[in-house]
Amino acid sequence: MTRYERTVRIEAPIEQVFHFHDDTANLLRITPPNIRVQIEAMGTPGPGYEVLLKVRQFGLFTMRWHVRITVYEPPHLMIDEQISGPFATWKQIREFRTVDRGTELTDIVEYTPPLGLLGRLADILVINRQIRTMFAFRQAKTKEILERSRA
Repeated sequence: MTRYERTVRIEAPIEQVFHFHDDTANLLRITPPNIRVQIEAMGTPGPGYEVLLKVRQFGLFTMRWHVRITVYEPPHLMIDEQISGPFATWKQIREFRTVDRGTELTDIVEYTPPLGLLGRLADILVINRQIRTMFAFRQAKTKEILERSRA
C-alpha cells in the first residue's frame, strides 16, 4: 500500500472548506485540465454517500470510479473509499483543522495499485507522480476559489 499526504492552509472558515469538499460538483472545478471527469450519479452528502464518476485520462483511458463516504464528521473529517474502480484499494482521508485566519486541509491517500507487481512498477514510474501532481493542483485550486470568494 502506498500513502501520500499533503497539507494546505486556506484563509476561509472550516465549515466553508469542509462543505466545499462534500459537494461533489466542486470536483469538476478542481480537477486538472488533463483529466476529464463526469459525474454519473451522486447522493446527498453524509455517511454512506456514494458517487459514480467517469474519468478519462491521457485522452486514452476511460474508467468508472465508484466511491462511498465511510466517515463523515463535519467539519473535521471525511473519508471516502473505492467500491470499484482503477485501484486494488483506494482510501482518501480529508482532515480539516481550524488555524489562525483559516483552515488547514490535509489530504491523505492510501492506495494499492492494480495488477500486482506490474501495478507496483507503474506506481513507481507513473501513478505516484500523477497522484502528487493531481492533489497539488486540487489543493491550489481549492485555495484559489475559496480565498477569492472571500475577497
